Amino acid sequence: MAENHEDLTKRFAEVLETLSPARKKELYEHLKSVTPEEREKIMKTFVNRYEALHPGGVQLEPVEVTERRPVRTKKRLKKGVVNAIRAFVAIVIIAVLGVLAFFNKDKIMSLIPEASETEASIEETASQTEQTQPTESLAPTNTPTPTPSPAPTNVPLAEDAPDLTGLKVVIDPGHQAETSEETELCADWLSIEKPRCTSGATGVTTGVNEYDLTLQYALVIKDYLEQCGAEVILTRDTSDIDLSNQERAAIARENEADLFLRIHADAANDSLTSGVRVYVPDSGSYTSQSTVWGDELAGLVADAEGFGYEDTRSTYLYTGLNYANTVPSFQICLGFLSNSDDEAVLTDEENTVAVAEAISVFCTDFIA
Repeated sequence: MAENHEDLTKRFAEVLETLSPARKKELYEHLKSVTPEEREKIMKTFVNRYEALHPGGVQLEPVEVTERRPVRTKKRLKKGVVNAIRAFVAIVIIAVLGVLAFFNKDKIMSLIPEASETEASIEETASQTEQTQPTESLAPTNTPTPTPSPAPTNVPLAEDAPDLTGLKVVIDPGHQAETSEETELCADWLSIEKPRCTSGATGVTTGVNEYDLTLQYALVIKDYLEQCGAEVILTRDTSDIDLSNQERAAIARENEADLFLRIHADAANDSLTSGVRVYVPDSGSYTSQSTVWGDELAGLVADAEGFGYEDTRSTYLYTGLNYANTVPSFQICLGFLSNSDDEAVLTDEENTVAVAEAISVFCTDFIA
């Protein structure tokens, strides 16, 4: 049996020499998982059929193959003989070449120089791919996160831009990339606890994250107000941060800000909810004036964006406002990411400049 096997291997190798290296490589990769038993049968069948198409060779013992078709002889081959042979040989070769992966590969490769070169080429290509291509993570990935573009340098000022020299503004871009697992008191006089900070809303059309969008607006507003002469401090300049709402409020207090502005873009269960909203703390040093200022802020921004707005809401629900109630503090919702029309406006770069212009006008109320 061993002698027959050696004869089969050599003859099979000789047949393979008729193939190009590229075809050998392709077929080898395609059927390398064929089982040893199947390979033995396929090799015998392949050699028998090949020799039937090339008379003169001695046939091996017949092997039963499912759905095997009779081989056409030269006497029966007339019109279309070339195409028929090519198609037949290609199908058989595809099935057989898987043998090279497991069955006496070293022996066959030593008999077929071209095939040995192809095998080396495959291994070299695989090695290069492993070194040059990034490893694909098997862990599930989150929806792709848009990265905010750097703030434009010297955002064009309006001709009637106000002079804000001497004004100190702290701007808090709402949210951050990761919701904090820790909680903190909503206010030091309440027992309500809330997450230190959350990741916020997501756009229904673009998938933009609120924490990225608010940072982009904050960067543009900062640039615009600084050109107007104001000193501007951001609570964060990156989304990869863990900064609680209490800590954000503390930045406004400790810097003795003339104005604390929290930038948000909310979401609502009703996709028709739209427009600008402003929230102010219902306690602290400016409760009698905060809602009046809030209405002014909402009106200016809504006009700039082309949105409607509701009355300013005085509330104890927002930690960042409660802990900054010794400073004129405002949380403005620029629009709703749950509303596709609002989202289209909010993600328009021109809108960021329009909002910055509106806020610069609002800031004039706080110049000493």
